[in-house]
Amino acid sequence: MPDALMWRCGGRGLRAAAPPVLVAAALLLLGLVAPPVDARADDAGRRTNLQVTLWRTGVPGQTEALSELVFSFQRSNPDVIVCLEWLDADLAGEWLRRWIGGYRSHAPDVTVASDLWVWDHRAELLRVPHDLRATLIDTLEPSVLERGGGLPRGAPWAVATPALYYRADLLAEAELEPPQTFAELADCARALAQPPERFGLGVPGPGAGGEELLYALALALAPPEGEDDADAIEQSRLQRALELLVGLQADGALQPEVLTWGESELVEAFAQGRLGMLIGRPWVAQMLRGRAQRPPVEWAVAPLPGEDGGSGTVQVDWLFAFGDTDRAENAQRFLRFMAEKESQRALAMLCGAPALRSLSEELAGAAPWSGHIPALRHGGGLPLGRWDDLRGRLGEALALALSGRMTPAEALRPPGEEAEAGLP
Repeated sequence: MPDALMWRCGGRGLRAAAPPVLVAAALLLLGLVAPPVDARADDAGRRTNLQVTLWRTGVPGQTEALSELVFSFQRSNPDVIVCLEWLDADLAGEWLRRWIGGYRSHAPDVTVASDLWVWDHRAELLRVPHDLRATLIDTLEPSVLERGGGLPRGAPWAVATPALYYRADLLAEAELEPPQTFAELADCARALAQPPERFGLGVPGPGAGGEELLYALALALAPPEGEDDADAIEQSRLQRALELLVGLQADGALQPEVLTWGESELVEAFAQGRLGMLIGRPWVAQMLRGRAQRPPVEWAVAPLPGEDGGSGTVQVDWLFAFGDTDRAENAQRFLRFMAEKESQRALAMLCGAPALRSLSEELAGAAPWSGHIPALRHGGGLPLGRWDDLRGRLGEALALALSGRMTPAEALRPPGEEAEAGLP
């Protein structure tokens, strides 16, 4: 959607709405709304606004397709003028802090945020209507529902689970099969590595997804036998996952930019044949398909390797309304529309893994969802309420261990034990 039409046309009661005729004319010009079949009756209800803010991620085609999905709600609800605004996803945290703080009157009616943010601010959100809540509880994948603390906090917008993306041509050339266990993953990464031209596995750095990857690898490992203390189990899994990465780095199987690269750099290197494998979220498939360069990339996707007793991770971005919106009825109608099966199907095609059990059953055999749904079926998630602290600890551990300044055990030592061990 052109920046000139990124409307801010009606916030929470303190801003004037853009003239309906102007909005409708602009949307008709873009082809986003169908012209009315019949003229509005003189006694028709007053048209009202709904301010929706979404986040521009840079995934090819996603902004345009999601804009069309949002405006399909307006075509079904002609009494509501949807004012859609796109902001940079990198600034989402800053905007959300402002909206929940001193800039409440400038907040949209509806927006999207991560399950971690939604959990922290659940008291500030508009309650999901009872009928919609009951429907979602009955139809959502249990792991998705868990990301709302057991109750839906809105409509699922983007569901992410990690999967293994691999260069099918490179594995075939090396006579390798897609790895299914951690040992096979390590062997495959080492076999594919031909530094400096090619590396076996791409890993994002701290602050660019590395913490989430490390936690996903940890959950995919089996818990230690005979241990029933949750903190000790988590510590053991994290240490083993970090040891895997450090070992691969020592063998030249990880890219040298392991502390600095993010998802976009990994995808580009993967497409160029400089990486044999990467662990990515569902939209990696769109990023690969959206590349303009030729020849086409021969890639495939498989479930994240793991062990018996392990699981994957599930992250959910929720579409929600702020609790003090003055357009609660419109917001609830919008949430209902986006929770419908066809809307959820479109979101799964655009944003990630399917949130509904019925859709995950339909898509289980189709790529790329075939690689993501296994983790969805039994996955856990980043710990609600304590991820901010844990993420800082994991980011520091990655930097210390992958730079060779500490062993994985030292880098992951629980807070308070550093002084006892004589560590800085």
